[in-house]
Amino acid sequence: MRDDEVAALDLAIADLWSIAHGEGLDPMRTHFEIVPAPVLYEVAAYGLPGRFAHWSHGKAYQQMKTQYDFGLMKIFELIVHADPAQAFLLDTNDLFTNKFVAAHVLGHSDFFKHNAHFRAAALDMDERVRLHAERIRAYEFAHGRREVESFLDAVLAIQEHVDPWADEPTPLARVGVVRPEPERPEAPPQQPEAWEDLLERRTAPATPAPAKPNLDPGEGEDILLVILRHAPDLADWQRDVIALVRTESLYFRPYVRTKIMNEGWATFWHVRLLRRLQLSDAEYTEFARLNAGVRSPYPGAVNPYLLGVSIWEDLNRREGLQRCFLVRESEDDLSFLRNHLTKEVAKDLDMYVYQFQDDAWSVTDKAWEAVRDTLLASRVHCGHPRIVAADVDHHGSRELYLQHRHDGRDLDLEYAERTLQRVAQLWRRRVHLETPVDGKPKVLTCDPPPAR
Repeated sequence: MRDDEVAALDLAIADLWSIAHGEGLDPMRTHFEIVPAPVLYEVAAYGLPGRFAHWSHGKAYQQMKTQYDFGLMKIFELIVHADPAQAFLLDTNDLFTNKFVAAHVLGHSDFFKHNAHFRAAALDMDERVRLHAERIRAYEFAHGRREVESFLDAVLAIQEHVDPWADEPTPLARVGVVRPEPERPEAPPQQPEAWEDLLERRTAPATPAPAKPNLDPGEGEDILLVILRHAPDLADWQRDVIALVRTESLYFRPYVRTKIMNEGWATFWHVRLLRRLQLSDAEYTEFARLNAGVRSPYPGAVNPYLLGVSIWEDLNRREGLQRCFLVRESEDDLSFLRNHLTKEVAKDLDMYVYQFQDDAWSVTDKAWEAVRDTLLASRVHCGHPRIVAADVDHHGSRELYLQHRHDGRDLDLEYAERTLQRVAQLWRRRVHLETPVDGKPKVLTCDPPPAR
């Protein structure tokens, strides 16, 4: 963008900010930054600027950047929930496109500030991840890059399996772990006094047998926390890595739980805010084109912008804007779809259920209740299988026993076995996973890899 366009964008954002407050929105303080495509796609791939390096982040960046270079996809904006919120705009966008994007960002910023599921999120996570990255670099220096990367591979394989209702990350001190300090030389052993052998020797008290490790109520829902607390042979630096990955996973959890609501709310408001700006005829035409692109259906998938804004618009027509504000404060995608997806919305969007049957995809149900229930099933546990730890001392030998709480969706057994190998790598003992197959319980078992 040229300097004069940047100045015009500043004025437009100020106008949008004023209009947003006049309409009843209350966004967080929001910092807008215009960046080139490599920066925007790096933040999108890593999730937050400055996050720790890992090959999976680089893979995501390469995929997205390649699609952008070949014109197959384009990220118009990205906003980070922080204080202030960090909004990144693409420098190759024209002036009106970035006005459009800024209006959308203000909707997200308002949602972040007021939705209940974001209230426990750390607003300084953009700073914390930089500290996390420094710690991981220090561990790589101390223990070797391959050792740390291999351990991160295992942790990231199960990073989604955290307590879905956890509010706060668990400090290391609460699980009996002290963050590793630089090694110091040991003090020389003290020599016994010359007269010590003349004193009556006292028998040392017997050391009590360690209690059988038990899970706290509800703890088994959080696999990362179970491994952090109960894995028998991990070093403190490894527990620290698990703790920081879990902290970041909990930060991202509200994004996943409110994806449809959040994108729909931002789309709902960018329309209302831009209509209040003094737009030229050419800008109105561009607005219609961009908005149609946001609301276009996705082939073979649900467009969260389209579904979300359609439900918000229907709710506004039926119950008014104040009701929308109340829903925005307290609900997530599960309750939003269950309570507010109506027959009219499903019909207007021509929604249906389809399955792969007889070597072909076919429509199996067009009833709106079936559509709603299928969408709900896909959002339970943020779309991931519900795996819980049932026993951390199975067979009395510190083996880990996991159970799949079946909700109608079967596990991909090949994928489950590969993931179980990663769990065994972390647990350092044999691990088991029970899952129903054809109505009967099946137990997958995996031994840890040999020590190197």
